[in-house]
Amino acid sequence: MEILILIGVMMVAALMGINLVFAILIASTATLLVYRPGIPLEVVTQLFLSGIDSFLLLAVGFFFLAGELMNRGGVTRRIIDFASACVGHIRGGLGHVNVVSSIFFSGISGSAVADTAAVGSVLIPAMERAGFSRGFAAAITQTSSVIGPIIPPSIPMIVYAVLAQQSVGAMFLAGIVPGLVVGLCLMVVVYVISRRRAYPASEWTGFRAIFKAGIGAAAALLTPVIILGGILGGIMTATEAGAVACAYAFVVGKFVFRELSWRDCGIALVDAAKGTSTVLVIVGASTIFAWIVADLQISKTASEMIFSISRDPFWVLLLVMIFTLVIGLFMDPLAGLVIIVPVFLPTMIEIGVDPIHFGVLVVLNLMIGLTTPPVGYLIYLSAYIAKEKPEVVIRESMPFLGALVAALLICLVFPAVVTTLPALYNGG
Repeated sequence: MEILILIGVMMVAALMGINLVFAILIASTATLLVYRPGIPLEVVTQLFLSGIDSFLLLAVGFFFLAGELMNRGGVTRRIIDFASACVGHIRGGLGHVNVVSSIFFSGISGSAVADTAAVGSVLIPAMERAGFSRGFAAAITQTSSVIGPIIPPSIPMIVYAVLAQQSVGAMFLAGIVPGLVVGLCLMVVVYVISRRRAYPASEWTGFRAIFKAGIGAAAALLTPVIILGGILGGIMTATEAGAVACAYAFVVGKFVFRELSWRDCGIALVDAAKGTSTVLVIVGASTIFAWIVADLQISKTASEMIFSISRDPFWVLLLVMIFTLVIGLFMDPLAGLVIIVPVFLPTMIEIGVDPIHFGVLVVLNLMIGLTTPPVGYLIYLSAYIAKEKPEVVIRESMPFLGALVAALLICLVFPAVVTTLPALYNGG
């Protein structure tokens, strides 16, 4: 009953249009008043502040800023040129370029929205001029942007690491192969549709063109190497790696590419502050939510409900993934993490599911929700860029959504896809 009130009030408040953070706070306060009336409400503010009082969360702000600086420093065009030289000659050329650009861009921004805005603003008009339909161009742009928060650096991975008390470096490593799997599945769909619709491909320009474009994009492509290398090499913490990434992004944009103005730096600071504040208040509210879940033993109740159906790890994980997919249809991914992690992580650990494996599945699952109605704001952003109706983008996105679900199932059925790199890093 407790979980129904907690999640039910939150969902109702969110569907009424109440800001997400306030929806979480309203649900948490209502649950406390009903089941713990003797607890002073000052606990809510204390837990909120303790939740954001974390050195690791500084990394969120730094990675936001690094991504903003790179976006405005001439990175997008160079990455697209490199991707075009690599895969533009395959049937459906610019569709493949779109996916590969998202893979490269994900190593810089860590944000699906930033990926859609940056890559989409360049490639959607280019795809339309090349003969692709606007709906198709918007659909592949918004679904390929899901890769952004999977391949490191990733803001949702950091938030999960904080909520689940896991290593940020391990979470970053675990996202690399699943991100590539997502990209490959999307490229298969692009190829099939492009053959059916006779979409064009660019001419093969040779390895010299790939080398030349790679040299032009090298400074940008080194960003994830610096971040991961610093964290995994024990040279830097995740927070320090974020600060170094900011400094590197500034130097590259200002002095290497010479496309980053002081005005751009100011805008990047403001936008990064907005994104960071949004994440921090959600994490603060999630601390209250997690405390209530633990105090009322809601995770134990959830475990009993699941175990009444099955105790097999695969089927339990599949049931939780179905629930997560439904949550992702209606809620922001960070809000979904607030619900999923404290409620179901103890059950996953109890049945022997690796928390890193579970975390990547949850993040990927919730990211799919960004591309689906009714909430999926990547639909509306890509439709706006393409000057197309959202319902057309939704219809064109259906085959790509199938590819995303297929990638999720691959990661679910074959845990090694997720866990091999972290295990190698840990020596196991």
